[in-house]
Amino acid sequence: MPIQLSKEMRKIAIQAPSGIATALEEKLRSKYEVKVEVIPDNPKAVCQILARKNRKWITICSFASDENIKDIITMFDVNFHLRK
Repeated sequence: MPIQLSKEMRKIAIQAPSGIATALEEKLRSKYEVKVEVIPDNPKAVCQILARKNRKWITICSFASDENIKDIITMFDVNFHLRK
């Protein structure tokens, strides 16, 4: 039986450079309401995925702009289920 998410926890925000943000949005939009915030492609930039919980945005995971998309999704899934 699939886990039911509260309506609020279904909202996530991706803060990343354009290419990564687009790839993550495509992977996550089937399960979540995704908001994308494109940041400049800078090696020192902190990329992150946030979720709404109790009317506040909380960071689910942070990652480097050169990290593998599959690894980012795995990290997001694990951290998301721990913070529910």
